[in-house]
Amino acid sequence: MAGDLIKRGAFLAGLLVLSGAPALAAKGDLKIDVPKSAPLLQGKSLDLRFASFAQGIWVAEPQECPPASIDRGAPGATLAIHRGLMEMPGRICQVYGAERDGGETQRAAINCLMDDGGETIQLVTVQPRGTGELIVQEGERAPVEFRFCEKISPVSRTGAAE
Repeated sequence: MAGDLIKRGAFLAGLLVLSGAPALAAKGDLKIDVPKSAPLLQGKSLDLRFASFAQGIWVAEPQECPPASIDRGAPGATLAIHRGLMEMPGRICQVYGAERDGGETQRAAINCLMDDGGETIQLVTVQPRGTGELIVQEGERAPVEFRFCEKISPVSRTGAAE
């Protein structure tokens, strides 16, 4: 009997759709006008990578360049940014939304996988300072100044697969 009611309801709904008649909302249904973008993001576009000014390997101390290994360095000593990835000692992070407003500062929401298996989601702000310097602020922490060390060269394939 319940199956017959479901079939009849589906049949009536199909007839309503096919007839082109407008569907009427029941009591309590409201039409809410949802803006296409939050006011905070008006005039900005979201990207899935860091700005070009942030690309490269950065060090806190110039004598640390080039770093022996980014993932095994001291916390806060090195930073590598390439496209949508940011690697620091103890974690690797991926951008899942970066604010691009044409200015010199970029804010990005990142998802980080920690070496100990943990995971964090946080906000990071990157801003160039002068030539070859980058200010990085993670969430509410104090900003940290890094100096440009070297460009990250993309890995390219040469020749046919062997």
